[in-house]
Amino acid sequence: MTEIKLIKSPFKIGNHPFNDAEIVKQVANFYQSVPFYQPTPLINLKQYAKKNNIGSLYVKDESQRFSKALKAFKATGGLYAMAYCIAKQAGLATKYLKYSQLMTPLIRKVADQITFYTATDGNHGRGVAWAAEKLGTHAIVKMPAGSTKIRAEHIAAFNNVNVEITDKNYDDTVQLADKDPNGILIQDMAWEGYTEIPQAISAGYSIIVTEILRQIDTDNYPTHIFLQAGVGQLSSGIIDALYSLLPKDKRPVITIVEPATVACYYLSAQVADNNLHTVPGSPRTIMAGLNCQTPSLISFPVIRDTASFYGTLTDNVARIGMRTLSTPIGTDSKIISGESGVAAFAYVNAVLQDQHLRDTPDSAR
Repeated sequence: MTEIKLIKSPFKIGNHPFNDAEIVKQVANFYQSVPFYQPTPLINLKQYAKKNNIGSLYVKDESQRFSKALKAFKATGGLYAMAYCIAKQAGLATKYLKYSQLMTPLIRKVADQITFYTATDGNHGRGVAWAAEKLGTHAIVKMPAGSTKIRAEHIAAFNNVNVEITDKNYDDTVQLADKDPNGILIQDMAWEGYTEIPQAISAGYSIIVTEILRQIDTDNYPTHIFLQAGVGQLSSGIIDALYSLLPKDKRPVITIVEPATVACYYLSAQVADNNLHTVPGSPRTIMAGLNCQTPSLISFPVIRDTASFYGTLTDNVARIGMRTLSTPIGTDSKIISGESGVAAFAYVNAVLQDQHLRDTPDSAR
């Protein structure tokens, strides 16, 4: 198998409307009111860039997000979406919501009557469980067959949380989580009839972009951004925020990166009929957080209308990427990442070692 692949988007780029600047500001306002919120670092790998003959390379280190118990970006979406749901249930205005509003005795009483359901095999479930503890609400996390006991224990360690490992696959576990009429489904995947909460989750991810634009020199905006995708909620949330805030002449070239064995966006670009497509079978990859066979309904049009390239990488490339970040060059900072979190960097790292890809006009844009 080829270690990395790259194809140019067959879709028409540039027509997607971006009017989310106000939502991005609302999310930033919310997180500025959260007492335990801290931005994660944007790390400039200067020595790596110099060695590989590129201007600069930045990595957003989400391993430091919120607490040692999380170490992942997922909670930025879950906390905001769950706060949004509680506020809506309590009759509060969701625009420019502040964390302190959710901590009043009256709203805490409302939150205590709410149970959030989710299906997950990893970081999304931990993020929901952690947010439930912080917001004084409840969560039931259903995990698909094959989920490890240790992952279930990590999720169950939070207060107000019940965890169940089912005998069903991921898709069927989602359906199981969605069946309780007394709860609220908090899923980072949209489908027909279920879009409002996934949109709130994607909006929550926009805080990452707000941080980046505050951390980076305005004269040195990135020309290219590589984003890993599972169902695409993170990628579309990042793109939505970037394209809403940046002027057109500052918008970067977007490349979407997926595991070679389960690349639903890459497949959809290959079919090139403007529709999303599902990877068949039961694919496996060490990039477990990206093992998603179908694009999210709300994410696909955003990515389709903005991404210039689609790429895939093997598990071996991900392993090399992890080792590269954990053994930095010279004065570069050490970054510890998991297999899914490293995917975008790992892909870039592999491209930089492939002279053919470096020399092609498209990749040099």
